[in-house]
Amino acid sequence: MMEPEKKTKSLLLIALLLTTGTWTAQAQQVYSSPYSVYGLGMINRRTATLNRSIGGTGIGVQDDYSLNPANPASYASIVSPVSHIYEMGLYIESNRYQTTNLTESKSTGSITNLNYWFKFSKWWAATAGLTPYSNVGYKISTNRQLGAAANVDYTYEGSGNINQLYLGNGFNITPNLSAGFHLAYLFGSITKTETIAPNGESSALTYSNQIVARKLDLDFGLQYKINFKKRSLIIGVVADDGMTLHGKQEGALYDAAADTLDSGKGDRLTYTLPASIGGGLSLRSKRSTLATDLIFENWSKAKYDQQDLVFQDTWRFSAGYIYHGNPNAESYLGLASLRAGFYVQDYALKLSGRTLPAWGLSGGISLPVFDGRSAVNLTYNYDKLGTTDRSLVLQRSQKFMIDLVIRDMWGIKRKFD
Repeated sequence: MMEPEKKTKSLLLIALLLTTGTWTAQAQQVYSSPYSVYGLGMINRRTATLNRSIGGTGIGVQDDYSLNPANPASYASIVSPVSHIYEMGLYIESNRYQTTNLTESKSTGSITNLNYWFKFSKWWAATAGLTPYSNVGYKISTNRQLGAAANVDYTYEGSGNINQLYLGNGFNITPNLSAGFHLAYLFGSITKTETIAPNGESSALTYSNQIVARKLDLDFGLQYKINFKKRSLIIGVVADDGMTLHGKQEGALYDAAADTLDSGKGDRLTYTLPASIGGGLSLRSKRSTLATDLIFENWSKAKYDQQDLVFQDTWRFSAGYIYHGNPNAESYLGLASLRAGFYVQDYALKLSGRTLPAWGLSGGISLPVFDGRSAVNLTYNYDKLGTTDRSLVLQRSQKFMIDLVIRDMWGIKRKFD
């Protein structure tokens, strides 16, 4: 059973987005995208609330009071008297999927990330965080006819994620130069099932496999600050040499009565993920920051076992603007920080012989709380991926996020009347 399944698996997976089917999702899933059917699913960037509100930008950004995981070198730029920062958040996402003759919608929600920043000294700071690395969440149903046989119902389902627990360190090498690195531990599992049922019959065959992954990853960053009279220019660079992620496949074939017909365990899976390099600039004044990033990922060297996929190198361009607010404002809203951004990028997979477009817009507001020492951040993202051309899928997503950022400061005491 296992060998024939391997031969047909890539054809079935490629066909998923080329057929007119229906998308639904299990209640326990916290992610939903038909594009997550491939490999490890949808790969996420390591971000904090600051980055998500400015199009994911951050390689050249330094902020006095906010975390910026886009470049670990930025951790050392958070100024005294801030000594600890705790960041946690939630999101609700509305997804709309469209083909030439079908439209479906799905809403999900979960935790954005958990981050904790702390300062060892004036020149050394660190961040510990937990965030999803990749997500899988889909259920696709379609009906096909095999030769002269009766119609057959196919159902493809997937759920799970690969998480990353990371520790980042940032160092001030000189007053203008900083460097940093992230050490991340990737862990988690992804379960995928394929059910085949003759139309009108009660019997069915289900093949299920689980990918379990464990891996360490390392990436680096640099930032250099050039000071002018009233502004500063910050240049940033990040690099990751990619990695080979090994997983373990465990599969079983069941009939409708849940009796095991065949099983296979211990198949080794290999996912070669791309190297990447990125550069960023930001121009900062007393009240505002304008930033831009450009990232290259060498996806043409990527490889996913058991899936005959065509990868291509990708570029991602993003830009963002931050208004930092006026700490001396008389009104509460005058204290708030405003943020906006956008991105455009290539999708790593070529489907139906074409490159899929992807772009998004973002905006947010940071509202001070607890005597201005902390903040509640409200963020909105709009993302668009794919097309309805050549029987492909157009996915539109709207995400609403709320993040609480708590800052502890040395030497700051509350005053009571």
